[in-house]
Amino acid sequence: MGFSKSGYEALGVPAEEHPADLRPIPWDQLGDIPAKRDNGDLILQICSDSVYINEHVLRRIEEELGDRLRVVWTVSGAQRYTTRAGRTSKEEGRALIGFLDGTSNLRPRNSKEDEKLVFVDSERVGEYPQLPQPGMPNPYGGGAEPIFPSDLQPPPARESKWTKQATYMVVRASLIDTPRWDREQMDSQEHIVGRFKVSGASLDLADDPEMLHQEPAFAGNPANERVSIAAHVRKTNPRGPGDEQRRVFRRGYPLVQATTDGLQRGIVFICFARTISTQFEFMTRAWTNNENFPRPGSGKDLLRSFETVLCGGYFFVPPLETRNRPWTWMVP
Repeated sequence: MGFSKSGYEALGVPAEEHPADLRPIPWDQLGDIPAKRDNGDLILQICSDSVYINEHVLRRIEEELGDRLRVVWTVSGAQRYTTRAGRTSKEEGRALIGFLDGTSNLRPRNSKEDEKLVFVDSERVGEYPQLPQPGMPNPYGGGAEPIFPSDLQPPPARESKWTKQATYMVVRASLIDTPRWDREQMDSQEHIVGRFKVSGASLDLADDPEMLHQEPAFAGNPANERVSIAAHVRKTNPRGPGDEQRRVFRRGYPLVQATTDGLQRGIVFICFARTISTQFEFMTRAWTNNENFPRPGSGKDLLRSFETVLCGGYFFVPPLETRNRPWTWMVP
């Protein structure tokens, strides 16, 4: 559960105590035209092994809160599929486009450094990466330096003490034009994504499942462009100096919706991070959708041309008084 800026206002949290990096999702700046623009006040991520349970939980909340709550959008995702019982591993979790997904995700349970990128610590705000400055040498393969949007959101200067161990949550649900995607030859799909489809290895490495978790060759040699500079994996994680501080913890789900016209297919992208401005929003505006990154004329992320956005928003998941009791959330 998370609250948007208007949600914290509705809860009566004083403005000076609001999460500093929280605002309504800026669809126009992100380059998206969603079917539903409303950010909403409250986000609920309801997970179970049955749509009956999910529906029941939502209905009970609607009944309990009555006229104080109105659903403005909802999407339904599913866990990535495997024939074996239990959680789908990174080696098996494929998106609906057929590629392995989440292979370079953060691991906050296993890495203290990754945990720092997910949870807010009001005493470490000064460590956030700053906006790029012009005139620096291009670390992404030489040539002309990138051109960044002039209105990028600066990192927050402070966070209130109560936000420690809380996290920002971004949701962006989108459809994928799967008929058009399926008409692409496999080598074209691999060029768009930047990975081999079956093994999952980076295109600049050997096509071998053993190479799945190896760093791409362009990480050590940006001039190596066997992975296109506009490929999805390179646009979302270019691996330049300091870029590891902009990674997010992803918890996305394949989206399959039935309509009277057939099935809609896509992804419910969910991510968690210690900021929005230095992580998700920077990645989207400065890298993914920036035609002038990593150098002028590079083009946008090739995969984005297959997407149509449905809905989404910016939220802040409050900290817990007791970590293993999710109902003990706190606000001032």
